[in-house]
Amino acid sequence: MKNYAQHYEDATKKIVELATRIHHANIMNVSVPYTLPKITWALRSIYKDPEFHDIFVGTKLSDNKWSKGFCALASMAVYRLYGGDKIWEMMAIRPSEWEFGPVVFLRDRKTGLAFGTTGEHFYPITIPYDLGRPVDISRLRTPNIDKFIQVLQSKMERM
Repeated sequence: MKNYAQHYEDATKKIVELATRIHHANIMNVSVPYTLPKITWALRSIYKDPEFHDIFVGTKLSDNKWSKGFCALASMAVYRLYGGDKIWEMMAIRPSEWEFGPVVFLRDRKTGLAFGTTGEHFYPITIPYDLGRPVDISRLRTPNIDKFIQVLQSKMERM
């Protein structure tokens, strides 16, 4: 567990660095109350909490896959809180395209960078983001998105 916790923190730093790059590229295009790095830190904190995992993913928190099951919910939250369609294109890798799919993530329109806050649980496998295809947001199953965003915003207000 200790090794996984360190791996998780290392992955979090990399994801926040990517969030910072995307934020700097879009800083003139978006007027939002939270920066992308702050949203990312808050998400990564929520994934580790068994209470939120049980509520939003519906399964018990695994000892070594804290972020598993959050990809669509987290991507939708980032999409809504950070610029929507102006900044992002919602993407997915379907199970027919990758044996470990589905994976939902965002692609930054300005830089072309793939952005997901949950993928490190596939380690040592790297997610082949190039297999992703645009997704109709209305078809994503995120029934608890409003509640999840409220939890996320509350978390960010306490940071």
